[in-house]
Amino acid sequence: MTCREFADFIVDYLTGELPPDQTAAFERHLVRCPNCPEYLRQYRATIDAGRAAFPDLEAEVPSDVPEDLVRAILESRPNRGA
Repeated sequence: MTCREFADFIVDYLTGELPPDQTAAFERHLVRCPNCPEYLRQYRATIDAGRAAFPDLEAEVPSDVPEDLVRAILESRPNRGA
């Protein structure tokens, strides 16, 4: 696995959706690569910071947030249910 592939698979790894063979390759890469463990640590910290900033995912969007921004964010989210 390359660092680029590592970055491509990081979300599926963290959500437990990466197939076992790719999980093994991902974890082997973590052991061998000097940079990707730090990347993973920072990625997790970013997710944690986002969760701390927005603990209520069902909260109303403040009225001063531009509708175009809300739409762009929603359109960029992966469609996991499809």
